[in-house]
Amino acid sequence: MAAMRADSRIAVVASVARKELREALRDRQTAMTTLVLPLCMYPLLFWLMVQGVLVVQGYRESQEVTIGVTGTPTEEALVALGGDEGGPDPVELLRLELPDAPTSAAALEAALEEQQLDAAGGFTDAGVVLVFDGASPHGELASRRVRERLGQHGDALRREALAAGGHAPDSLEPLRIEPIDLGDAADQGALVLAAILPLILATWCFLGAFFPAIDLSAGERERRTLETTRLLPVPRRWVLEGKVLAVASLAVLATLANLVAIALSAEGLLRQLDPEGRFLVAFPTTALLAAAPMVALFALFCGAVLTAFAGLARNFREAQASLGPLQLLFVLPAMAAILPGVELSPGLALVPVLGVTLAVKSLILGEVLLLEYGLTVLGLVIYAGLAVSFAVRMMSREGFATGGDSIGIGRALRMLRDPGSTTS
Repeated sequence: MAAMRADSRIAVVASVARKELREALRDRQTAMTTLVLPLCMYPLLFWLMVQGVLVVQGYRESQEVTIGVTGTPTEEALVALGGDEGGPDPVELLRLELPDAPTSAAALEAALEEQQLDAAGGFTDAGVVLVFDGASPHGELASRRVRERLGQHGDALRREALAAGGHAPDSLEPLRIEPIDLGDAADQGALVLAAILPLILATWCFLGAFFPAIDLSAGERERRTLETTRLLPVPRRWVLEGKVLAVASLAVLATLANLVAIALSAEGLLRQLDPEGRFLVAFPTTALLAAAPMVALFALFCGAVLTAFAGLARNFREAQASLGPLQLLFVLPAMAAILPGVELSPGLALVPVLGVTLAVKSLILGEVLLLEYGLTVLGLVIYAGLAVSFAVRMMSREGFATGGDSIGIGRALRMLRDPGSTTS
């Protein structure tokens, strides 16, 4: 008898979930948010980011800066400082006539302001006095170009002096450092993805459940359709569990759509920012398959929490506003998980949100942490079960199903404590 009741419960929950999924995906807003938006947004977003970086770099390289020069610079120094006039990073040199203390900082600062220069350099026997305004974009750009070009010129003079004295160029380098990077390109690419994907998974599990949860709770309260579930010849709890399962399924679909979009777009677009191939970006399919049970449980947790709290609002719009701050409770721990030094441990594995993002991060990095992964799954099972139980108990109350006003936290707690308010 118990086995038949369990089979009936599963069948009812699955049937309700299928019905709600069909209706949700027929809704244009839900379908756009869950499936269409990620597939279109991420390729466009990554392309815009890459193009934005390239445009900014090109814009900076094409900006001409004006540098005033005084003192006794050599012709070679002026050539090195001026560079190729037709090439990138153009520099216009202006000879300054400063009769009184021509290389002093005060005189150079006065010339900088009077003649509206981006930087002013006074050449002396000891070096160059460089004056610029670091708070100005052109001033910072001019300073960087002067230091880069005169630094290269200084290196060339050093090599010439050594060669003239019969010395090898590296003879005055007593402690030469030759960096050797033993990191595999694929491991470096995994490190990049480990800093991005866990946050995306947590964020889109939340966002994927956001609108469906509001529609199946506050939306039905607003439309007065939640009361009709009491007419079904099955326990009300089963129906409500099916609704929560539908929300969780939509969250998983949204997350999967985002991962597919990232897999299709990120690798090629990141190549434009790393033309030297310093790291290899390979989508971690195996790691994400291993993380799939955790993501599904986390989606169930998100769906149940959002469904319960959205139902406290009287209409769709109010639920959207009230759930906005709740997003911080999901996103901030996920952001903390990608900080350097924050690693998966038995204690952190049981922390909501933080544990699952750390576990996904560790899986992408290829770390074998069986105890930590097991504790993460155990914690997710507990939190998801508690969240589903809370959501179902909340939606089972008479005041939830029939009330037309917002339900405050205090009233919600009183409804949960009152055993006589159940509608099943």
